[in-house]
Amino acid sequence: MSHCRSFQSFLSFCVALALVASVTSACNAPSTEANQQVSSPASTHLNENTASKAGVIFQAFNMRFRDIKAQLPELQKLGYTYIQVSPPQKSNPASEWWARYQPIDHTVIDSPLGTEKELKELIDAAHSQDIKIIIDVVLNHMANYGNYVKALNYPHFSPQDFHPKNCIDYNNRASVMQGWINCDLPDLKTSSPYVRQEAKKYLKKLLVLGADGFRFDAAKHIEPDYFRDILTVVPRDKFVYGEVIGQTIEESNEYTEIFSVTDFHLVSTMSNAFSYGGDLRSLINPAASGKALPGAKAITFAQNHDTVTGQIGYQLPSPQDTLLAGAFVLARQEGFPIVYRDDAQHPVTKAGVYFHQKMMDEPQYFRNGNEIALGADNPNMLFLERGNKGLTIINKAGESFDVQAAKMPGLAIGCYKELRYNFTMAVGKGGDGQNYITQWGTTQRGGIQIGSRDVMFFVQTSPSECK
Repeated sequence: MSHCRSFQSFLSFCVALALVASVTSACNAPSTEANQQVSSPASTHLNENTASKAGVIFQAFNMRFRDIKAQLPELQKLGYTYIQVSPPQKSNPASEWWARYQPIDHTVIDSPLGTEKELKELIDAAHSQDIKIIIDVVLNHMANYGNYVKALNYPHFSPQDFHPKNCIDYNNRASVMQGWINCDLPDLKTSSPYVRQEAKKYLKKLLVLGADGFRFDAAKHIEPDYFRDILTVVPRDKFVYGEVIGQTIEESNEYTEIFSVTDFHLVSTMSNAFSYGGDLRSLINPAASGKALPGAKAITFAQNHDTVTGQIGYQLPSPQDTLLAGAFVLARQEGFPIVYRDDAQHPVTKAGVYFHQKMMDEPQYFRNGNEIALGADNPNMLFLERGNKGLTIINKAGESFDVQAAKMPGLAIGCYKELRYNFTMAVGKGGDGQNYITQWGTTQRGGIQIGSRDVMFFVQTSPSECK
């Protein structure tokens, strides 16, 4: 999670605690029902969540505002429609990333990431390129720094504005919402009208600068009613979501009627699926079995700064598995995907973001491997169709998958371009009246050939490209 490391000793403490508690925030053959078309129902959130079809978020974690601004043309070219910036308020002056998550004064925007002027310039430049800016907001606690924490006196908060110092018992919801993260981050008394008013002032300040949305850090540590209150100052067309590392689906769902929520449950499910002996077919409809959040409510990702910096006790098994899981996230219709900054330039991610944008309005269908080719229905393969115009194939096995004949019942007859390796696949009608892959890279062969631990994205293209 995004909080904080006041002392290095707390890092090992938080990771160990997360391992014990599974998923905590201290700082695991397709049916017809599984393939129902995913729709975007009218939101019951306080905010309309209008970003459900808005593309992909680039997480500019701990990046300076002027550096993000310089990358705007490239990010637009790659297909990102939102950029999430780290907390901009005056914070613990330490240079490490966690210090940005230790606020000192919300009325002042000035930190190692940049000044208020630089943030405004970034927002304006992003808007000129049709990119929106989400600002990471820390409202749960204040900084563990110097005399501020000793006296519990900050520019706008005094001792009466904090909960009594207590370490968190993650099995007790009241303690989760009122205890001090890491036992040392002063926890604001978020039930206080004054504290809520200060939060509203900060959100209004960011809105005046042009913010298009907010990520609420440590949301599970704040009572849901708090957000219902402070969001009354946020226009309904702004996108908001909360960081909720729920130990259970029920805990995460305390917030899903208010805003979208980080789907760490899906991360855990993907970790199991991509592990040795795991089954990719478990990813067909994880929300139905309580192993992921409903897509309309979920912020989805393979990794973010929480996993990269060791804030939680699980990750994908390997860097390659993380890339494949990220490809799965981008291939789905469900969820609003976010890409961690370090992954954005990888060819898998680039292809996945493009595929996601091209298939935005297409329904999804997980095709049973038995309908495609002999041996294709196995724990290491996943076939995800998007309407009859797109296809993602994932192979997590240590061996390639190669068959000379393969049916393709879900795609329309025509030509398809693979986005990573830049070759074409043709789908044609066979003598038995069924659709087959008649060309795979060359007119000399059909079927499917995908390497070990790989992913391919296909989108419909001009028939002339297959000639």
